[in-house]
Amino acid sequence: MLGLSCDPAPALKVWAAAMGGIGHPLLSDFYPHGKVSQALGIFNAEGGYPMRSVTLIDPQGVVRGFTAYAAGQLPDPAVVMQELVKLQGG
Repeated sequence: MLGLSCDPAPALKVWAAAMGGIGHPLLSDFYPHGKVSQALGIFNAEGGYPMRSVTLIDPQGVVRGFTAYAAGQLPDPAVVMQELVKLQGG
């Protein structure tokens, strides 16, 4: 699992610490601003940030699932885990 934000890396570090620690890496798409999230098709140009989304990628680098969420909506971890289990043949 990776997190992607357009915030600079130092801000992500402070945010993660303020949350009590984050159990996965947080990647900064700060400069050039939003370039990675634009390439992934998840950049919200109006807001200047990536849309909240979940992308499931297998070990070979093939995208196996993608869900984008409306502003203010959070992914349901149980649903994400169900998708992962299905992809693993469970």
